[in-house]
Formats: sequence, structure tokens, C-alpha cells
Amino acid sequence: MKPESGKTESIWVSTANVPQFEKLNKNEDCDVCIVGAGITGLTAAYMLLKSGKSVIVVDDGSIGGGESSRTTAHITNVIDNRYHNIESLHGEDVMKLAAESQTAAINLIEKIISENNIECNFIRLPGYLIFSPDESSGELDKEYNACLRAGINVNIVPNPPVGGLGNSPCLQFPEQAEFHMVKYLSGLASSIISMGAKIYTGTHIAKITDGSPAIAETKDKLKISAHDIIVATNSPISDYLAIHTKQVANRTYVIGINIPHDSVPKALYWDTEDPYHYIRTYKEKDKDILIVGGEDHKTGQEDDPKSKFNNLYSWATERFPMAENIAYKWSGQVMEPFDGLSFIGKDPENKEHVYIVTGDSGMGITHASYAAIILDDLLNGRNNKWAEIYDPKRITLKTAPAFIKEGVNTAIQYIDLITPPEAALLNEIPAGSGAIMELGMDKQAVYKDTDGKIYRFSALCPHLKCVVEWNKLEKTWDCPCHGSRFDAKGKVINGPALTDLKKIT
Repeated sequence: MKPESGKTESIWVSTANVPQFEKLNKNEDCDVCIVGAGITGLTAAYMLLKSGKSVIVVDDGSIGGGESSRTTAHITNVIDNRYHNIESLHGEDVMKLAAESQTAAINLIEKIISENNIECNFIRLPGYLIFSPDESSGELDKEYNACLRAGINVNIVPNPPVGGLGNSPCLQFPEQAEFHMVKYLSGLASSIISMGAKIYTGTHIAKITDGSPAIAETKDKLKISAHDIIVATNSPISDYLAIHTKQVANRTYVIGINIPHDSVPKALYWDTEDPYHYIRTYKEKDKDILIVGGEDHKTGQEDDPKSKFNNLYSWATERFPMAENIAYKWSGQVMEPFDGLSFIGKDPENKEHVYIVTGDSGMGITHASYAAIILDDLLNGRNNKWAEIYDPKRITLKTAPAFIKEGVNTAIQYIDLITPPEAALLNEIPAGSGAIMELGMDKQAVYKDTDGKIYRFSALCPHLKCVVEWNKLEKTWDCPCHGSRFDAKGKVINGPALTDLKKIT
């Protein structure tokens, strides 16, 4: 399986393949069209098929070729934003509903795997949340008590099972889980095909029109007519502004380090450092892989992303003395909502028959799974008690300071429209790299391939005209305002942008 959202390759992509499908070549119609063949789209398809809906899934890449294959595949109900923060922002009742949905998501994944005999290395295992010794007093107790109120199974234990991670009390969460993401997606895709779904890959949706029917139109002008459309594309491509002002796109980094078999106790681990880290292991034939992630930053706002791997390796080797060489390196994109909860439901800008799923907040696997439950209920006219807390139309007044701060950050990015570019001369761009150049009043995104051929594009993101930045690690153009991403030759690979960078001849 070839990575499609950047040059780095995750352990899941390196060790498994997915079924291949044809490109859409005629107009189609169905009950539900799902745009996006990652874990969210495929899980939603599975649930809707079981409810008797006809389903078409379409993706501009392959199965899981976007952000789904770039996860570390932690399956957990331990919310990244912490339950006591969710309670502070939304109240105890909402916190309980959020916890319930997270736990239900883990159970749904296990059920799908069992029902379809999917071989994907799924296991239940404990998770450990580790607090820094210098954190303000009472943080552990605060989260422990919030988890109890939320209905989460949690214990205080004297120390984590890995000595290098500290010798202070931490929180243990039984019955978490992990799996091999690409193997799961492969099995899930095969199952929904056997249930009657149609999957089209290599098919870019360039326009979504709400109505009866709703229309998903490809860049080749082919149309899929549906009663409902679900946009499951990490960052919505159907929504121009409403959702993108309420969340921010972050890049996160992961390394896989060779370690001896069984040298690290099998569990999920998270710390609360700044930057924070998340850890698990994966068993290969002759060794284990220690998977360590973290070092997050806003998309398009980091000059040296490659340094993040060095930082992770230094951090890991200090705590895991058995660590050997790095075997895998990759990065991924996470959508962080300002109030800590996903956005699932009708698109605020397309309120009839278009639904969105976004705002995973680093919990993409459970987010995808409870989203599928909610959407199955909504599209079948059933009440869902979680739907209101994840409603994309919601306004959380307590997050106003974060909203204003992010608005200022976005405004700052537009200063690039009037500032000098990093590279002023073509010969300053190394082969296989890109840079922003200035020609008169225009900013250009210029890529020089390994043969020296030059590709020029407008440097303005087609979404809201922010100046894109060159990602030296993934060899992509990333928008620092709302997270749109484009490959080296200008092809859009991540929304909200719907179209490629404009070519300059």
C-alpha cells in the first residue's frame, strides 16, 4: 500500500495491503453516499448497510490512504482533553454521555471484528495515564474523580509498569484495546462489499450540493445522487467556514523503535508532559516495535518537522534503555475542536441532507466508531442520546477565549501575503524540494523534482487564500490556516480545499 497523504510510511502501511477498487465511471444513485474511505466512512457504511440502506463509498485515494493509516491505533475511552476539563466546559451530564459513547465505540469495534472474523491483531489491554511529578497538586485526583463520575473504569496504581516512565502513582484504565489499523480497514472493506456496498477509489469529489436528491459530483462531472451524503474526510469538504473556525489542524509525529521481544509490558501509555507522548508496542516476527508519538504543532507552522523525530527518539531512549534503532517514521493530522468534543451531524452550511464527521481530537478510532452509531440513528429517524453533545451547530461559550486566540493565529498567517518569501531564487531550491517564491505581486509555490523539472502554482490555498507552506518531511504544501494539504505537484489531498493549487505556466 502506497502512502497518499505524504511521503512518510506508517508501520500499518508497511506491513499490510488493502483491497483495490475501480474509479467511478458512470452516474450512480443510492440511499447514502459516503465521501471518505477511512475508518469513519467504512464504519458508517457498515452500520447503515445493516439498517438496510444502499451505500456508495467514494475516495480520491485508496482504502485508508488518508489519515486513518497514520494513527498509532490506540483504542481508548481515555479522552485526550481529560474528563475533568470536559466536565468544566460542558457539565457532568455531557461528560457522562461522552464517556458512554467512547466506551460504546470500543465495544462496537470488538463486535465488528468478531462478527466478520477480521484478523487484525485486536487485543484488550490496560492503559496508563502518567502525570509529571512537578504538575500542580491534585491533578491525578481531579481526573480520577471525574472519571468515576463519568462511569469510566479506573484505578490509582502506585506506579506505571515501566520504570523509565516514573515511580509515582498513575491512573490505570482496564479494558482498553489496540489493533492493526490497515488490517482492520481491509477486513471492514471486504465485509461491506459482501453486504452490497459499492466502493469507488481514485475518485475525487469536487462539489457537494444539498437537496433532494443531494449530489456528490466528481471533477470529471460524474454524479452520485443520494438521499443523504456523509462527508467523512477528516476535515469537511462540504463546509466553507462554519466548522473550520471552531477547530484547528495539528500535525503529530510517530517513530517505531526496534526493541527485544516482551521487553516492555503490553499496554497503552500516555503522559501529560508538554509536549505530551503516547506509547504502545507492536509484535513483529523477530522483535517488537516500540511506537512513540507526540511533538504536535499546528499544521503548516513548523520550519523543521524532521527534528520532531529526533526529539521523540531522545525522549524514548532516556526512558526505555532497551531501545535500538528507529525502524519507522511518520506523521499525521489531527483536528482539535475548541471544546474537546467531536462534530457529528448535519453540516451547518448544508442543513438538509449533508452530514459531517470531524474534530477527532486525537481520538480518531473511537470518534469514527461512535460517529457511525450516531449517523445510523440520525439517517434512520431514530433518537440518539449522544447526538446533541456532538451537534456541529453547538456553541460553547466557555471556549470563547480559545476561539479568539485561534482567530488571531489565523489572521497572523495572512501576513505571509505581504511578507518576503523564504526563497528568492530558483537555484536556492534543492532537487526534490519546494519553496515559496515571489514574482511581482504574486506568491508562487515552486517545486523542483529530483530531475530538476520545475512546477509552479499559486501559493494561495483555494479554500480561503492563505499562503501555503512547504512541508519538508512529507513533501507537501500545507495551509497554516485551516489544514488543507496538497502534494508536491499541487494535487489536493486534505480538505477543506476542494480543488488543486492553481497551476502557473
